[in-house]
Amino acid sequence: MTKRNFIISVLMMLFVVASTSFAADKYQWKFVDTQNDCQIYTSVVPGKDYIAAKTTCVIPAKKEVLGVVLRDIANYPEWMEDCKETKMLKVVDDQNDVFIFWFRQHIPLFTDRDMVLKSKVILDPPKGQDLIYADSTNEMTYDSGKGYIRMPSFNSVWILEWVDREHTRVTFMIDPDLSKGLPLVVANATIKKTPYKSLKRLMKIVKQPKYVEAAKTSKYNKAVEDAIKAGYLK
Repeated sequence: MTKRNFIISVLMMLFVVASTSFAADKYQWKFVDTQNDCQIYTSVVPGKDYIAAKTTCVIPAKKEVLGVVLRDIANYPEWMEDCKETKMLKVVDDQNDVFIFWFRQHIPLFTDRDMVLKSKVILDPPKGQDLIYADSTNEMTYDSGKGYIRMPSFNSVWILEWVDREHTRVTFMIDPDLSKGLPLVVANATIKKTPYKSLKRLMKIVKQPKYVEAAKTSKYNKAVEDAIKAGYLK
């Protein structure tokens, strides 16, 4: 990467981080617990009754395998906590993993919620860090016809950080508005558990041969190998 391209990359990343709902000054993360070597945090959210939540785990998987798994939106119901259904609505930019998709969240004993999300990816090879966002969008509409409650807003980010060739530190953060008709205690309990339980299931999914094999010839593998050759990752 040339010096000019590196500067542009850093500026773009700063712009996205500053404009996203996960701007650093918006949250006051408080450590809640450690479970199975994963750290769980919650934060109050200015202007909301609902909390935000995040969990960080070191997952024994190559970075490119995680990239392949997160790209497979159709398979989210297999491992994402409370995700019952997804549907790809539009591939905006396949090379840069920009998608618009529908997501249905199951809420036991209450009406399920749904949302339309748009993804974006920011890579920072010098830091060995990838950020994958999925935020609610009004760019497209979709009605499942099932009477689900549309969430007013949903913001999330996955952070993949290089540990070594066989391990990746993964952080999953969510800041949702589950809408009316749900007791606050239920809403916050649902939010708090989602990142941790999703990451625990993700640890099993990344071992599936289909993802391990697909990752070997993926663009994510090339990105990692290029970063290693450039001396960014060791």
